[in-house]
Amino acid sequence: MKIKILFFALFIFSQNVFSQNIEVNGKVTDQLGKVVSGVSVLTIDNKYHTITNSLGIYNFTLPNNYKKIVFNKVGAEIVVKYLKIGESSQVINAEIITDANIEAVSVSGLSLNSTGIISVDAKIADRIPSINDGIEALIKTQLGVVGSRNEMSSQYSVRGGNFDENLVYVNGIEIYRPQLIRSGEQEGLSFVNPMMVSSINFSAGGFSAKYGDKMSSVLDIKYKQPTEFGAAFSVSLLGASAYVQTASKDKRFRFISGLRYKSTKYMLNSLETAGEYNPSFIDYQSFMVYDISKTLDISLLGNFSDNNFNFIPESRRTNFGTINRAYGLYVAFNGQEIDRFYSYTSAITLNYHPTKNTNYAFILSGFRASESETFDIESGYSLNELNRDFSSDNAGDSTLNLGNGYFIKHARNALYIDVLSAQLKATHKKHNNTINWGLKYKIESINDEIDEWEMLDSAGYSIPYDGENLILYKNIKAENYVLNNRFEAYIQNTALFNGLDGDFQLNTGLRASYNTYNDEILISPRISGAYKPANHTSTIYRFSSGVYSQPSFYKEMRLFDGTLVEQSKAQKSIHFVIGNDFQFMALGRKLLLKTEVYYKILQGIIPFELNNVRVKYYANQRANGYVAGIDTKISGEFVPGVDSWFSLSVMKTEEDVYNIGNGEDDGLGYLPRPTDQRVNASLFLQDYLPGNKLFKAHLNLIYGTGFTFWPPETSRETVIFRSPDYKRVDLGMSAVLLSEQKKSQKKVFKNLKSIWLTVEVLNLLKVDNTISYTWLTVVPNTTDPTISVYDSYAVPNHLTSRRFNIKLSVKF
Repeated sequence: MKIKILFFALFIFSQNVFSQNIEVNGKVTDQLGKVVSGVSVLTIDNKYHTITNSLGIYNFTLPNNYKKIVFNKVGAEIVVKYLKIGESSQVINAEIITDANIEAVSVSGLSLNSTGIISVDAKIADRIPSINDGIEALIKTQLGVVGSRNEMSSQYSVRGGNFDENLVYVNGIEIYRPQLIRSGEQEGLSFVNPMMVSSINFSAGGFSAKYGDKMSSVLDIKYKQPTEFGAAFSVSLLGASAYVQTASKDKRFRFISGLRYKSTKYMLNSLETAGEYNPSFIDYQSFMVYDISKTLDISLLGNFSDNNFNFIPESRRTNFGTINRAYGLYVAFNGQEIDRFYSYTSAITLNYHPTKNTNYAFILSGFRASESETFDIESGYSLNELNRDFSSDNAGDSTLNLGNGYFIKHARNALYIDVLSAQLKATHKKHNNTINWGLKYKIESINDEIDEWEMLDSAGYSIPYDGENLILYKNIKAENYVLNNRFEAYIQNTALFNGLDGDFQLNTGLRASYNTYNDEILISPRISGAYKPANHTSTIYRFSSGVYSQPSFYKEMRLFDGTLVEQSKAQKSIHFVIGNDFQFMALGRKLLLKTEVYYKILQGIIPFELNNVRVKYYANQRANGYVAGIDTKISGEFVPGVDSWFSLSVMKTEEDVYNIGNGEDDGLGYLPRPTDQRVNASLFLQDYLPGNKLFKAHLNLIYGTGFTFWPPETSRETVIFRSPDYKRVDLGMSAVLLSEQKKSQKKVFKNLKSIWLTVEVLNLLKVDNTISYTWLTVVPNTTDPTISVYDSYAVPNHLTSRRFNIKLSVKF
């Protein structure tokens, strides 16, 4: 009996010993003693892994049967560290030898991420050749994102959604986009300063409950918390930017600040509308953190943005049509446009972390925007049919005048937005569970003043024509004020299950909100999971589903005549996503293939039309619809030492419209939505001269099939057209004039870390891509002025032509 008891006691003891976990944490630095973020820390079998944060710190838990861990980062030597036997809590620091000239995303180690959040390397944003030198240029190449519509804009569409359906957070603060912007030329700088970014997380759908209530995607940005002094500046033909960072000796105070200036005048002069362009965009922001104690810190984020667009148009000449019917439009302008969009954002965050597994964050934030658009432009145009005989000496000359006309456009529009919010967020970690919950109160005040009219004349007759009175083609005068209180709450749990067959992570959550303006309660359950088989550690299977209810902010409620639709209810999208991450070797290189298949049920959505970047809603209509598609992306070191990728998306989205007044269907059935771009592909390729990594080339290729469009502010009926396909190639070539590893001995350069010189060829193939259409309504050549049938012509508005850009980047 004693032997049995002793055996049982030994068995219990051995189970406790061998099932004990080891908690490992530490810091990773490079050969210069600087912290290194983005380093993969993993076990030999890749079953347990984590990644270092912006301070180079990591921590994770693993069973005590592991003897060593690996530190790996692309462009650095692999470091192996042995664990201490018998110690349940260990500090393992590591030093890695890095090559500052190699900036790539490591695909070594697949994260068991049930929410499908993709981590993106912010450094690559500075390498992608683009007009918009920002994070959004990088996001447009990600899984499920359609960026193939307007290179002048930082806006993007995700899986059939419009620009208003994307969430953007910076340090937990929701960011708002301008409301009155009509075109990419006006847009200016986006909020996110790429020089200040520490980490980028992005999801194209199926995201967890801790994120907000928009229907398409979430972009989660974190700014740097520097531990040493640093500075950099960049100057190009399109503007300039600079930042400075510092920290106190004890590292308790950390500060980073950035200033940006942008002018696209050089690019706009390539447009077909000639004139005096004078865009001026400026942005300043700063972020600071102070550690009050070991368990309490406070941070401040501030931003000021002032975007001005002034334009005096002179003339426009556009040839369009087909080989069978060719047209030429000439327009002479008089007048000018003056637009201004400025905003302020500020936030204060108090973080309390009593233990390493518990954190509370209280955030107060405010946003104020003042937007105005003012223009008085008169235009006289001549529309002609052109000679299509290419063998003729006068090929392309006018053979028939189809109509002459005159129009005046006038606007004095102003929009004022104030948003104040207070939120409390918490994170609790215990064993293999992480619980997140949050409460938020937000008050939104919107004041809109509209004074806009348009007069249209063709062949000496105003349109519409009644024979007696001068009737304006469009006349909108309205004043609207919206005050809304929003209450939001969420809770979610992420649980990790380790088994002999593999690891499984499950995320379940619930989100709820209440809006006083329309007295609406919204409940949004969400679930996602990821499975990593034990015998196939290079594969991860994921699924996610959830309800995403997007309350109306303002534009969704406004009719074309400027009045508001009362009690505008939230739009709803139900996501179903299944995905797979597969890591494999090809031609001696480690590559990662990500694939996601998705289906979205759209309920009670508001139909809209897209004109350039302006989203105009049919506020008195609703629709049910769907989005179905597949996204795939392959990434890795196509060329050893630098990261590249190729992505392909196939998608279809349609909607069936009904009137919200009587609920009657329009009888047209399911029709393509404005975002129905069926195929989109992008390729980002990096290379360098053989034997010399100081000289690199960066190629960004984008292709997208045409978008749907129809005459503006009209019923689509069955008259739906498609634009030509979008095709664009941007090429960048950069040279490292000075690197950290090869510092100059000259005094003038001794304080410099690196100098980069980049030459870009934008729109290398000089393709005339179409962004939107101007509709001309022409009275036919007839002796009867009372005729009520007019000819309409869709004149394409083309994007920028080929341009060269030179950029110098210096880092201290």
